[in-house]
Amino acid sequence: MRGLEIISSILKAHSVRIFLVREPIPPRFPILLIGGHTKLNPPASGSARGGGQSVGRPGGIAMLRKSLAVLICAALTTIVSGQTTPPALTNDDVVAMFKGGLGESTIISAVRSQETNFDISAKGLLELKKGGIPPQIMDEVISAAGKHKAAVEAAAAKAEAEADAKAKASIVAPAVTSSPILPGTPSVLMIQAGQKQPLSIGRTQIVQTKTKPSSLAALTSDETLAQAMGGVSQSIASAGIMKGSSKIASTAMMANPMISGAMLAGGLFAFHYKSAVTDVWAVPGPKSETMIHNAQPAFEVHYDNIPGINADEYEPVLLKLESTTNNFRLVGATEAKQDALQSSTADWGIYSSFVEERIPAQATKAASGSYQLQAGSALPPGEYAVALRPINKEKKFSGTSMTQNTGDGLFFNSVWSFEVQ
Repeated sequence: MRGLEIISSILKAHSVRIFLVREPIPPRFPILLIGGHTKLNPPASGSARGGGQSVGRPGGIAMLRKSLAVLICAALTTIVSGQTTPPALTNDDVVAMFKGGLGESTIISAVRSQETNFDISAKGLLELKKGGIPPQIMDEVISAAGKHKAAVEAAAAKAEAEADAKAKASIVAPAVTSSPILPGTPSVLMIQAGQKQPLSIGRTQIVQTKTKPSSLAALTSDETLAQAMGGVSQSIASAGIMKGSSKIASTAMMANPMISGAMLAGGLFAFHYKSAVTDVWAVPGPKSETMIHNAQPAFEVHYDNIPGINADEYEPVLLKLESTTNNFRLVGATEAKQDALQSSTADWGIYSSFVEERIPAQATKAASGSYQLQAGSALPPGEYAVALRPINKEKKFSGTSMTQNTGDGLFFNSVWSFEVQ
């Protein structure tokens, strides 16, 4: 109504009557706006009722146009001023309102209903006290400042969460589109943007060397190990199963354990060693076929209801793989007796001294054989894998379960690799 009052006063100042009607204007005295010009259709007598200014008088139409121009400017000014957001209340505003004679309840209502930017530091509160601000108003100022801070922090957290969700949504799908989940085997699903993508399962091949396993990085330059892995690669190629795809090679070896890398390497080197050797677990192929841009991936790992396996004895882990120059990625290594891989007795504590590069990760158990796994921090670019490891490092394995990928050997040899770009 404030805008109408301004318009009415303007028109009255120029002796122009304004008619506020709720029904259509009677046809006997309509006002028509045509092309920006105002035309009055007076009654048949030729004069406007009520003493208003006649359009027939010299300057009447010009005066009316002038009044309408002023009217439009005033209306626009009123609309713009009504849409302007008042500035946030400050400590000085509270002092000014109090010294101006506003009551406590009025000031408190203003603080509660407007945006605020109060200074509630020791200095700010002392200034309010010096200004004579009552305790009730000061309490309201402190409460408003707390709400303002919480709103700012919530907005920042929301922005950070949205940015993180956007980063996690970017992932490159594997080149092989066939389902990598095989019946009766454990499985791993990568979670990104609320969707689950299965990772391809791979089988490690076991090769031997004389070098002690001080670290996987040191083993990548071991010549004996390189020769052993070269022999495995040639055997795979001669069998027609290694065509540049680590997935094809691993799947074929898993399906036919008679060409396992462990047995091939054992055949090449078994008669050359007199005592302890180093058994090295490696994945064929220079790189994983699953490439991701999310540096802190999350996974679902399932390995329940698999015959012959006690799922509660295992947990999923995240490993860093070391790439070699002859198209293998090292997973882990341990010292063992020369004939350990040929023994069918479960007396080999493989994991008690196993060397691997475990990445800090949070593993949350949902049920027996079902885990949520997520990297503890952002991973630098490189080759990684999810693997299953015994919770008790003293758990015993048989060598033949490793070479034949059966039972506990099936679990220990399984990896789900991916590359962080």
